[in-house]
Amino acid sequence: MLNIATIVIPTFFIILIGYIFGKKTKADISSLIDIGFYIGVPALVFVSMLDKQIVLLDAGKVWAAAILITFGCGIVAWIVFTILRQKHSGLYLPITMMNTVNIPFPIIFLAYGSEGLLAATLFFIPGVLLMFTVGSFIAAGKQWKESIKEVFKQPTIYAAIAGLLLNLFGVTVPELIVRSLNLVGMLAIPLVLILLGYSLTKISITSLRTTLLASFLRVGVGLLFGLLAVNIFNLTGVLRAVVILDSAMPAAVLVSMLTTKYRNEAELVSGVVFITTIASLAIIPFLLYMLSGP
Repeated sequence: MLNIATIVIPTFFIILIGYIFGKKTKADISSLIDIGFYIGVPALVFVSMLDKQIVLLDAGKVWAAAILITFGCGIVAWIVFTILRQKHSGLYLPITMMNTVNIPFPIIFLAYGSEGLLAATLFFIPGVLLMFTVGSFIAAGKQWKESIKEVFKQPTIYAAIAGLLLNLFGVTVPELIVRSLNLVGMLAIPLVLILLGYSLTKISITSLRTTLLASFLRVGVGLLFGLLAVNIFNLTGVLRAVVILDSAMPAAVLVSMLTTKYRNEAELVSGVVFITTIASLAIIPFLLYMLSGP
C-alpha cells in the first residue's frame, strides 16, 4: 500500500496544483497545451516504443482489447438508454472514450516503468484514432469530415507509428537522440497532469442522476469489458495490468472539448469527465493493489 501511495498521491497532487492554478489565475495555457501534446508526449511515446522489444501479436491483442472495451461500453450504454427511453448522442463519447494519456501515462510509468508505458502507448493508438473518427462523427454529425483531419495533425500518432516500425524492424536509433528525446519526454508527465487539473476548473455538473449513470457506464462497465478482454485475448503480466487499468480510466478530457465545439450535450459530458476523474482517486489505488497481488 505504501508503494501504491507513492505512485498515486504525487500524480493527483500535481493535478490539484493545476486545478488551483486554474482557479486562481486567468492564464492562457494554449502554449503549454501545444508544448505538451506536440512536443513532450510525442517524444515520450517515441522513446517508450524503442525501449522494449515489441511482439506484434501482443500489440494486436492490446489493440483488439482497446477496441472491444470502447465499442462494448457503447453498446451497453445504448441498451441502457433505450430501456430508460433517454435519447443521447454526445453522452456516448465520455462513456466510450477513456483518458489514455493524462492519468494513465504517469501512473503506469511509475508503477510498471518503461515496459508499462510501452503497453499504455499501444493501448493509446486505437483510442486516439477512434476519438477523431467515430468520436468526431458522433459529436459533429455532418461536420465530422473536418474533424477527421485532426487525426493527421496529431504528432503522437506519427511518433507511435515511427517508434513501432523502428522497433519491429530492429533499427537502432543513436543513443544521443534517444537521450535527448527522453529528456524532452520527461516534461510531458507533470505537464499533462497540470493541464488536466486546469481543464477541470472549466467543468460544471448538470443532471446529477444522468451524470452518475454515465460515469458508472464509463468506469464500471469499462472495467468489466477490460477483465473480459484480457481473458479473451489471453493477456498476461504487464500487458494485462495496463489493459485493466486503462479500461477503468476516467472519461477523456478531449471529449468535453469536442462536444463543446459542436454543442452536443457539452454540460453533461463535462460532468462525466469531472465525476470519473474524482472517482479515479479511489479506483486507481484499488486496482493497483488488486493487480499487485499474487
